[in-house]
Amino acid sequence: MHVCAFDAYIYFVMADEDRNMACDVVQLHKNSNENIKNSNNNIDNIEQINEEEFKAINEQLDQLNLVLDSLESKNDNIHAELIKLLKSNRETRKQFQETQENKHQQEGEA
Repeated sequence: MHVCAFDAYIYFVMADEDRNMACDVVQLHKNSNENIKNSNNNIDNIEQINEEEFKAINEQLDQLNLVLDSLESKNDNIHAELIKLLKSNRETRKQFQETQENKHQQEGEA
């Protein structure tokens, strides 16, 4: 007979297969609780061991963040300069075309 944490009445009413399944479920539950406790202990150990590594990684991430901010700022400045250059180029090209058109009109009138 299997020993389970079930009420005696329910235990004897259940068929043998059901009792075995119920005992298996109870055992799985106990095992999962033990596994969770062991996992929590392992996590605590890992956290203690790797605290310095986490600090080092955090510092590296902070440095990378600063570098990325700097690059983003430089990229924004370059983009703004390129927009100015593009506008200037368009204005120059427009003036050149107007000059060419005026020149052709003057040659046609002459």
